[in-house]
Amino acid sequence: MEQIGAGMTLWDALGEVEDHRGYQGRRYPLQSMLAITLAAMLAGRISLAGVARWGRQLTRKGLEAFGIDRKKAPCHATYHNAFKGLDIVGLEESLSGWVRVSCGEEALGHVALDGKSLRGSASLDGPAVHLLAAYSETLKGVVKERTAPAETNAISAALKLLRGKVLKGAVMTGDAMFAQKEICEEILEGEGNYFFVVKENQPRLQEDIQSLFSEPFSPLSARLQR
Repeated sequence: MEQIGAGMTLWDALGEVEDHRGYQGRRYPLQSMLAITLAAMLAGRISLAGVARWGRQLTRKGLEAFGIDRKKAPCHATYHNAFKGLDIVGLEESLSGWVRVSCGEEALGHVALDGKSLRGSASLDGPAVHLLAAYSETLKGVVKERTAPAETNAISAALKLLRGKVLKGAVMTGDAMFAQKEICEEILEGEGNYFFVVKENQPRLQEDIQSLFSEPFSPLSARLQR
């Protein structure tokens, strides 16, 4: 994937996602299918079938706006076959890169680390997909995202998410789960700052903080109170 540069649009960013399909299976550009999917989701569609139905309602002029020169949009099966082998990491990097360059890397500001379960991803074969995201309040968008198979793996997912990232000027926040030495060191190496909640899961650290911010003991004030 090429480096996303300044002035790149969302359409351009979607075009950076590698197409895994063979040339004979590319009746519709992947870039166009991704764009239609995003538009359909913004319109309230939450399934591939819904996305396909939304796309089939597009006029010829609407299809041309999405880069499709055919009479109708892709069917449900076409989306399924294209997306089942999609480079998810590449797609996330393209979208987060577009978010960053839209406002400038230096504008990250407050970045919240938070996990969430992907709605509708649970099935009979397994639990819902859990995602860990870094959301920039300044940019109003996710700048990085990683899957976390279980809540106990959120720490390792956070390290992968932060590793090698430039965080100059950013202030990372999160709940007590992220109050870990390795995570804090990774943020500092990226030239960022952090502000995490500390609870009973770090009893010694909690005691140190309470001691540091408690009223200092003064022998003179103790005598005056007698």
